[in-house]
Amino acid sequence: MSNQPLASRRRIEALKEIAYACNLTNEQARTFGKLSKTSTWESLLQSHNLEYETKPEISDNIVATASLENSHQINFFEWVDFGQLITLTLASVGLFALLLSLWPRTLNLIPRPVKITIQIGAK
Repeated sequence: MSNQPLASRRRIEALKEIAYACNLTNEQARTFGKLSKTSTWESLLQSHNLEYETKPEISDNIVATASLENSHQINFFEWVDFGQLITLTLASVGLFALLLSLWPRTLNLIPRPVKITIQIGAK
């Protein structure tokens, strides 16, 4: 299994398909480098003046546009899922009621100081 990222493997497979469709072989590709590298197949296709889809490059303009689109502000009612809010509230109330009902029992578990009086002699 290759340790290349999935997107890179898809790209290299597409380049290989183009090369094989044009009757280019692995031996011809080996002259440009390793068969597992995308650059090898790109160089092979370029040397035969074959067109292929180049790797898309990210420009600063795309990043700026994306950051402008994310400036949309959402209000509280879009942000909150009321079903989950009600569930969380009821669970919190239930937990609080359970802890209150167990409170007297937990007080009995706390050791209290024991007073022992010893009387010597008779009255």
